[in-house]
Amino acid sequence: METYTIDSTRSLLKLYFVRTAFQVVWAASVITTATKQPEVAAVLFLLYPLWDVACTIYDLNTLSKSGSARTSQLINAALGVATAAGIGLTVFQNPIYAVAIFGVWAFGAGLLQLVVGLIRRKEVGGGQWSMILSGAQSLLAGIAFVLLGLQDKQHIKDVGGYAIFGALYFLIGGILLSRKLSRNATVAAS
Repeated sequence: METYTIDSTRSLLKLYFVRTAFQVVWAASVITTATKQPEVAAVLFLLYPLWDVACTIYDLNTLSKSGSARTSQLINAALGVATAAGIGLTVFQNPIYAVAIFGVWAFGAGLLQLVVGLIRRKEVGGGQWSMILSGAQSLLAGIAFVLLGLQDKQHIKDVGGYAIFGALYFLIGGILLSRKLSRNATVAAS
């Protein structure tokens, strides 16, 4: 089992807050461009799994040097790249397939996030329940994006709401980790 230092926990905290900000901006951009500028929304849609891959790589390089969390994250990064390729091949001609591909990714990424959250809950000593809930919600959203996307009832703009929920979970996770760091600093100063 990997143990987390104060520096690695701060890196995780920073990652959570950066992800929160990015996802809010991304979601607002997708929602506002989806109807009047669908090509812009399509490009943004394509970038979302790549953003997740970039965050996963940062996490792998700063936090998950070994163990089960690392294995889950490597699988998640590969899944994100494959998803971006699938979306790239479909989003401009058949956006309903792109939404369904995103759904498969959301399901898989949610499962992997759930696993990482459970592992980190033990390693970090708590503060991961929002990531666990986020993973579970992503699983369910993935199913909805596949089923409703293929029926043309879910669209690219609907993924904006998914990203907003993700941002909220990352914000909560960051706040919980921040509180944990504050408590540890108080104990260390005593």
